[in-house]
Amino acid sequence: MNFPASVKTACLTFSLLGILQTPGVEPAAIPPELEPKTKASTALTEEEKVVTLPTITVIAETPLRTEEDVRNLPQTISVLSRETLERRQARSPVESLREEPGVWAVSVATQGSPILRGQIGNKVLYLWDGVRINNGALFGGPNGFFNQFPLGALDHVEIIRGSGGVQYGSDAIGGVINLISKRADFTPEHEVGGELYQRYGTNDDENTRTLDLHLTGPTIAIAAGLTQQDVDDYHGPDRERMDPTGYETLGGYLNVAWRPVENHTFRLSWVHNRRDNVDSYVQSKLNASGVPRLFSPEEIRGIAKLDYTAEDLGAWSDELKIYGYYQYYGGLRDRRVESATNFTTTRTDTDQDILGIGIQNAVEWGKARLIFGTDYRYETLGTKLTQSRRVFATGTTTVTEPAGNTPDGSYEVYDAFATLEFRPIENLLLTAGARYENSHIHSDPESLDVIPSAGYGLNDLALDKSWQSVTWNLGSIYSFTPKWDMTLNISSGFRAPTYSDLLSAGPPVFSSKIASLPSPDLNPEKSVTYELGLRHHSEATSASLVGYYTQLSDLAVTQTSGTVVIPGQGTFAAARKSSTGEGFITGVEFAMAHQFGRQWTLFGNATYTYGQNTVTDVPLRFIPPLFGTLGLRFESPSKRWWAEITENFAGKLHRHSPDDEQDAGFSTDPAYGSPNSTNNPPLNSDYSIPSWATTNVRFGVNVWDRAHSKLDLTLDLNNVFDASYRQAYSQQQRVAPGFGAVIGARLSF
Repeated sequence: MNFPASVKTACLTFSLLGILQTPGVEPAAIPPELEPKTKASTALTEEEKVVTLPTITVIAETPLRTEEDVRNLPQTISVLSRETLERRQARSPVESLREEPGVWAVSVATQGSPILRGQIGNKVLYLWDGVRINNGALFGGPNGFFNQFPLGALDHVEIIRGSGGVQYGSDAIGGVINLISKRADFTPEHEVGGELYQRYGTNDDENTRTLDLHLTGPTIAIAAGLTQQDVDDYHGPDRERMDPTGYETLGGYLNVAWRPVENHTFRLSWVHNRRDNVDSYVQSKLNASGVPRLFSPEEIRGIAKLDYTAEDLGAWSDELKIYGYYQYYGGLRDRRVESATNFTTTRTDTDQDILGIGIQNAVEWGKARLIFGTDYRYETLGTKLTQSRRVFATGTTTVTEPAGNTPDGSYEVYDAFATLEFRPIENLLLTAGARYENSHIHSDPESLDVIPSAGYGLNDLALDKSWQSVTWNLGSIYSFTPKWDMTLNISSGFRAPTYSDLLSAGPPVFSSKIASLPSPDLNPEKSVTYELGLRHHSEATSASLVGYYTQLSDLAVTQTSGTVVIPGQGTFAAARKSSTGEGFITGVEFAMAHQFGRQWTLFGNATYTYGQNTVTDVPLRFIPPLFGTLGLRFESPSKRWWAEITENFAGKLHRHSPDDEQDAGFSTDPAYGSPNSTNNPPLNSDYSIPSWATTNVRFGVNVWDRAHSKLDLTLDLNNVFDASYRQAYSQQQRVAPGFGAVIGARLSF
C-alpha cells in the first residue's frame, strides 16, 4: 500500500501497540468508570444497564428479538453505543458505522448503503426499533434508505453480521442493522429534563441542531426531539469542491411509555424525517448546461409503532409482546436530460404505505428458552411518471405522462418463527431456529406502464405470484475456560423478489449506459452461511476472530439483451435479470480491545472478504477490499476530558466484476457517468481502486457538570493529513472528503 509518510508513521505506532477492538463492546466500555451504562432496545432494569469487566455484559435485542447478553449469542453481534455515536459526530446513520468491524460503510451526500459480508442494498436488512425499513420497492445496489432517518433521534445501533433470516425473514442475507431510537426510562419521582446540541462541520459547511426533552415518573416516560440539518457540498483534498452533494433535513421522534401496573407496559413511538434538495454527484456533468442529471426535491419517511409488553405472566410466558406499526414514504425524484434541441425532466412520484402486526412470546423451562411468534405486513406501492419537455427554439413546454412506469400494486407477507436455546451443561449453549415465510405480490398495470417495442407486454406486468421460503439456523457456544469461548453457527437466508426486481424499467442510477427491463420470472435468492469463531474476554482484554463461508444460489444476475428507447431519456443497452447465478462469499473478521493502566485503551479491527460467481467464474460485485481501524484512546483521571486517534485504512481493490465496468463509481469522474474511452476513462485501466489510509483525531471535554446541568464539547479532526482517496462502491464521489473539523456542543439539563 502506498500510504503518505505521515500515515505510515501513525500505522507503525499503532502496529507496535496492537490491533484492538471488540465486537459488541465499545472500547469505551472496557473500564467500568468509562462507560457504566449501555441501553438496550427496550427499557432495562438498572442491573441490566451496568457494563463492567470482566463479564462485559452488553444487552441487545438482535438477533433473538428480545433482550439478551451478546455473549450468549453464537452469531456475531456489535452494539454501537450512544457515547460512541456522540464521539464520532457522524452526519448520517451510515457514517456512524465506518469504524465497526465487518461493515464497509461508504457515504458521501445522501447515499447510505453499508456492505455486510459482501452484501448490499436489498440483501442487508435495515430496521428502526425492530420495524423493517426494507420494503417491496427496495432495489439492489447503493441506495438511500438507511440514511432517511434523523440522526439526532438515534440512541444506539445493533449490528448482526451474517444471516438473520430466522429472526427477521427476507433480505437478511448479509446481516441486520437495527437503529434504536432514544427513549426515557421510568423514574421513582417525576423528572423533567432535556438536551440541546449544536454541531458545525468545516468541510461541507454542515450545521446540525438537535433538541431532546423528557418527562418521566413511576408510570409514564416520555421522550421527544427534533433534528435539523443543512449540509452544503463537501470538499476533497486542497479544498476542491464536489458540486453537487448537499441536502437539508428536518426530522423528529416521540416515544411515550405507560406502565399502568407492574410488568405491563404500553409504548407508542414515532419517527419522521424529511429531506429536501437532495443533490447527486453521479452523472451531474452529463448536461451541457451544468444542470445535474439527478435531483430529489423531497423525501419523507416515517414509522409509527404501538406495542404492549407483559412480563412474568406465568409458566407459559416470561415476556409477551404484541405490536402494530405503520410506515409511510413519499418521494420525488427528477431525471433531467439535455439535448441539442430540448430539455426534458422526468419526475418519479413515489408513494409507499406499510401496515404490520405481530405477536411474540418468550418462555423459559429449566435449562431451555423458547421464543416464538408470527408477523403479518401489507404494503401498497405506487409510482407515477410525469415528463416536461422544453423546446429551446420555441420556448414552449409540454407535460405528458410517459411510458415505462412501474405498475401500482401490493406486497403481502405472512410468517411464523421459533427459536430455542438450551444449555445441557454449564459451559455449553445450543440454539436452533426455523421460520416459514409466504410472500405475495399483486400488480395492477396500465397500458402506459409498457415501453413500446421493449420486448414485453401488459401481461408480463400483471403479476399475482407467491413464494414460500423456509429458513433455519443451528448454533452453539462452548466455553472451554472462563475466558475463552468457541462459537459455531450455521444459518440459511433468502431474499424474495421485490417490485424493483420484477417490474421496474429505466436507467439505474449507478450506470449511465444500462437500462433495466422487467424480469417477472425471478425466484427468491438463497444462502447458507457457516461461521466459526473464537472469543476472549478478560478484565483487560476482549477479542474475537470469526471466519465464515456463505454459499449463494438462485442469484438474480443481469443479462443484456438488445437496446431500448426510453421516452425523453435516450437509447440504452437493455438488461434483464434471471435467477441463474451461483457463488460464494468467504471472509475473516478480527477485532480486539485492550485496556492498560487506568486511562489508556488500544483498539482496532480488520476485515477480509472474498466473493466469486461460480457460474461465470468472475468476482461478485460489491466485495470490499481488506479494511480496518487502528486506534488509541486516553481518558483523563478526572474523567473530565478524553482524546483518541484512529487510523482507518483500506487495501487496494484489485478484483472487479465485469458489471463494474459500467459502474460510474469506477470511472475517473462519476459526474460523467459510466467509464468510456473518450472523456471519462476508468480511474485505473484495470478497474482497481487504490489503497488508502486516513488519520482522525478526536477530543472531548466536560466544561461543567452540576446537579441539574452539564456542558460537553467535542472536536473531531477528520482526514488530518488531507489524503486523496476514493472509497470503493461509492458512486457519489470523485474523491472522498479531505480535511475537515467538526465541533459540537451538548448542553444537558
